[in-house]
This record gives sequence, structure tokens and C-alpha cells, in this order.
Amino acid sequence: MSSADADAGFVPFAEATRVNKLDSHTYKVDLHHVFSIGAVPNGGYVGSCLIAAGNAHLSSRGQSDLLTAHFEFPAQTAAEPAIIVIEDVKLSRRLSTLHLTLWQGGLLPHAPWITPSVSRRAVLTYATFTNLRTLTGITETTGYETTPAAALPDLPDFEMLKTKGADSSWQVSRLPKGSGSWRSLRNWKFYLPRAGPLTPGVLDMWIRMASGESITSGALAYAADSFPYNLHSFLTASPADRTEQAQRDGQRRALWFPTVTMNLDMKMALPEDGVEWLAVRITSKQIKNGMFDLDISIRNVDGELVALSHHVAMIVSLERNTGKSSPSSSL
Repeated sequence: MSSADADAGFVPFAEATRVNKLDSHTYKVDLHHVFSIGAVPNGGYVGSCLIAAGNAHLSSRGQSDLLTAHFEFPAQTAAEPAIIVIEDVKLSRRLSTLHLTLWQGGLLPHAPWITPSVSRRAVLTYATFTNLRTLTGITETTGYETTPAAALPDLPDFEMLKTKGADSSWQVSRLPKGSGSWRSLRNWKFYLPRAGPLTPGVLDMWIRMASGESITSGALAYAADSFPYNLHSFLTASPADRTEQAQRDGQRRALWFPTVTMNLDMKMALPEDGVEWLAVRITSKQIKNGMFDLDISIRNVDGELVALSHHVAMIVSLERNTGKSSPSSSL
């Protein structure tokens, strides 16, 4: 990372997700504020920390690749130390499943590491790990893979996007004024179609890390939970005119989209040193009564499917984010 990146406040992702082993089934991690929206760390970033603990826990078994994960967020996290407690649900030669719980508040410097009456159980995760590079078995092309929905968007001029912020078809998404608290979004460069949605109700984008780091498999949970501020304008049924879009953007600045649940399904392992670019496609089947769903597919520049994700999230006032959470607080 360059000195310019350091000056910009970027924290290397490997450093921000580093876990320290406390005992055979307990790890500690420091959740960093630069991965937060307001006062709350991004849920995908926190998920990446949990995956890192699972990777460390199963590394001696040669199963440090995530296959699937389900995350529940019953309480707000905070940019402070956390304890991750792991339960071995099933350990086998091909697949191993863990139950991981992230605790904050009332932490102790010795076992049992948490204070049951004070510490809050902020994230619950079931995760299955394997070695993606050694998996073998029947492989078939599905009907979906032959449909337009599975096609990779046109490749941009990546060098122009990096140096100019745009090419003839894509342009970088810029945060509006007054969005300083959306710190996590500044860790990404989102490149969106210049002419609006390529398909109605669908957001196609190319992403890279703003720090210049490569995107590794360990960062995919974070990538799957990171979106441009104007995500909503792409998912609605009809494009807004300029006046309506300005109204939506003004409203968006006062809103927070906390994740209730998130699933991640890994389809392949990224190279050990990561990749610079990924293509992301996002759709929503319903936005209603302050709740919405997201379906996300992530592909590499060769069009290979890297990961799938599904979210259930809320739309609430940003004021819900900035209040100080208590040990029993929930979203």
C-alpha cells in the first residue's frame, strides 16, 4: 500500500480482519472503524472476520476455504474488540461445519473471555469449510448459465476507470456531500453504467478496492455487503427523472440499511494473491414496509461465477445507527 493510501485512512484488509487465538476454540479480533457505516461496522466486514477465525481454526485440517455461511445479526456491533467463540458442529475429511458467535462488551482478559450477564451476542454464524481446490465430482452446464441473466456485462477499459474514473460506458459512483459517516463505502470503487440500468431493476457494477489492494476470497463477504449509496435508484421498477432522483438521493442520506440475515455461497476460490476487479449483479424481488431482499452474484473478469449471496435487510433512520448500543440492543 502506498503512503497516499495510508494518508487517506485505508487499513489493509488482512490487518483489519486479523484474529488472535486465545484458546482452542476462542479468538479475538479488533473491529475497525474505517469499515463502519456511522457507528456500526459493515455486516459483511464482520462476517469476513468470523470467516477468518474459521479459516484459522480449520487450517490444520486443510479446510481453510469457506463453502457456505449463514449470518444472523441480532445486535449491533461496534468498532471495538470482539471475541469469537467456535463450536465444532461436524468435522469430516471433505466438509466441516462450525457455529461461530461474536461477542462484544464486558470482555475479560482471561477465560471465559466474556461476561455472560453483560456481553452481547452480536453475530451468529453457521459456516461450512472445505478445500475448494481439491473438490471433484459431476459438473454440468445449467440452463441458467445460458440465459442473458448470467452473461457478464461488457468489459470496461479498466485502465481508464482507474486513471480517469470513467470510460464510454462506465463511471465511478461518487458519494454525495454530507456522507462522511459512510466510511465503509470509501473502501471501494464502484463503477456503474453511465446510461442507467442495463436491465430494468438490476444493478450491474464493476468493483475494486480503493486502497489498491487485491480482493481475496477472505474479502468476499465484505464485497457482497458493499453497495453504492444510490443502490435503490437501480432496483426500482422504472427509472426516475432528474427531479425525482434528487429527491430520492436527499432521502437516502437520512437512511440506514442494516442487514438482518446474509447468506454466502462460494463457487470457486480466488487466487491466493487475489484479483483486482470483480463484476457484481444485484436484484431485489421486493421492497416493502421498510424491508427488502437482495440477490447478488459475483463474477471474475473471465465470467466465472465466484460467489452468490442473499440478504434480508431493513430500511431505517440513520439515527438508529448513531445511538450508543446497550448490551441488549438489537437492530
